[in-house]
Amino acid sequence: MKFAAIAAATALTMSAAHAATTYDGDGQVPQQFVLSGKAADRLHDHVSINLATAEKLVAACQAIARKNNSPVVVVVLDPQGLPVLESRGDGEGLVQIRATEAKTLTALRSRAPSHVLTNRNVQDPFTSGNMAGYGLTTNKGGLPIIVNGQLIGAMGAGGIGTAAAEENCVRDALEEVIGPQPPLLPDATPQRNNG
Repeated sequence: MKFAAIAAATALTMSAAHAATTYDGDGQVPQQFVLSGKAADRLHDHVSINLATAEKLVAACQAIARKNNSPVVVVVLDPQGLPVLESRGDGEGLVQIRATEAKTLTALRSRAPSHVLTNRNVQDPFTSGNMAGYGLTTNKGGLPIIVNGQLIGAMGAGGIGTAAAEENCVRDALEEVIGPQPPLLPDATPQRNNG
């Protein structure tokens, strides 16, 4: 067991030394982040985020929200869109929960930050309606969880107060627990119709 932990840490260190972000890599995910053993064998799934990692991510995001004196809803999904962990801060209601679930599912299904659709909606207001038909949202605050180039799940945050704060909470938690993340997308500027 100790050898496996040391090997995983060594592999993570070596891959981190060669990768600028967790989006880069060879697709080999250290076991510390994903299902393993009998649980993985039972599901025939060796790439889904595990509960221990989801708990660390949620705790990191909650700590960030507490520093800002804000409650937070945090959702972590596996690659199939099943909930691994969902946390609702005191005072958060159904709207914040459903919005956060939608952001997380959008990041998972698009394999990209939900901010991509936020920006697309700025350029084309029909995006929101079109994406709703697929169960997606144009709200930012959801990010895919990628380790060594392999998607292992998605995470979203809501209820903090601003979409930027929610997205930062997720990114900062991912950096703390998983490793370096790519920069967040800038907000798109609305185009003027001169026609």
